[in-house]
Parts: sequence; C-alpha cells; structure tokens
Amino acid sequence: MMFPCVRTASIGLALLAITFTGCDSKKMVKVHGKLLKNSQPMVVSEDTYVTISFVLEAPQEGAANSHSATFDQKTGTYSVELPAGNYRTMVVIALPAKKDGELNAPSIPVKSEKIHDLTKDQELDIEAPGK
Repeated sequence: MMFPCVRTASIGLALLAITFTGCDSKKMVKVHGKLLKNSQPMVVSEDTYVTISFVLEAPQEGAANSHSATFDQKTGTYSVELPAGNYRTMVVIALPAKKDGELNAPSIPVKSEKIHDLTKDQELDIEAPGK
C-alpha cells in the first residue's frame, strides 16, 4: 500500500508550509536607554506627559509603522520592543498645567534627523528636543 508514503509526504509538506508561512518571523529587538536633556537623564514630574516613538523608516504594508516606548519619569529611562529595522525617534512632551484647569499644549512632535539601525538588542540614548 502507498498510504504510509502519502501520509509521510503530507506531513513533510505541512511542516514546510508552517516553516515558511507560519507566524511572522520578523526578528524582535529590545531597545532601552535614557532621554537626555543637556546630556543628563530627563527626570520629570509624574504629571508631565512624555511620549517616545520609534517610526519605521521604510514602512511595510500591513505592519505597524511606529512603536511607543515605556518611559519612566523618575529615572528618565525608556524601553521598547520592536521589529528589527531602521527607525527615527519622535519625542512629544506635555508639561503639567500652570494653574488648575489650564492645560499646557504638548510640544510639537520632533522627529530625529538621524536614522537608527535597530537590528539587535541595544542601548540608545536620545537627546530631548528644545531648550
């Protein structure tokens, strides 16, 4: 009978299909570092809103084009996990209200001039925009 051969071939083809089309095999990298202001970690109050985004330089259809980092206001550090690639950073900072009920407008998002090659786990310090 040929059934065992057909079954073995079917299993082999199924394993090949899973290998080549299975989960998204894009390598993920972990990036961490400090947000710097005048070369020092930017420590801010808990009511200061800070967003650090990594914007993919060559977006791919169907994939996320940016990834937001987790920022720690007490230490001025951040971390993010994202697919390996070339990214620019974008930082937005909103200071706390000067008076109760009066909001400060967030800073204009500032995208870095530099393109970062993020293809492996690494530390990357980012200079905060503005004065």
